[in-house]
Amino acid sequence: MTCFSRFYKKEKMISRTLDIDENLYLELERLSNDVYDASISKLVNAAIEELIKKEDINIYENKNKSYVSRSFLIRESLLDGIYELKSKYRISLCLTVNIAVRNAIIEEEEEKKIKKIV
Repeated sequence: MTCFSRFYKKEKMISRTLDIDENLYLELERLSNDVYDASISKLVNAAIEELIKKEDINIYENKNKSYVSRSFLIRESLLDGIYELKSKYRISLCLTVNIAVRNAIIEEEEEKKIKKIV
């Protein structure tokens, strides 16, 4: 395995405009600008990939009820997987992506807490 094998192979990227919880989007912006060497779309792709693997679908209540419309480049294979989850759980594509991002941000916060303890 080479050092380059940690990167994804080229794949068709599909642009999708989605309504995303504004607080989640602001956190994605922060992570993209301050923490990771990754675009917001790449962070969203990672979150979607994890949701497809785990199928950890937890509907949450958005108390803020504030959504922003944003365009993301999503890998074609992930889009196929997210559409499968959408039909399996009968929820919208936007909600599915919001769940994926929320799960990833919660996981990120838990990881940060663990590192502070250790």
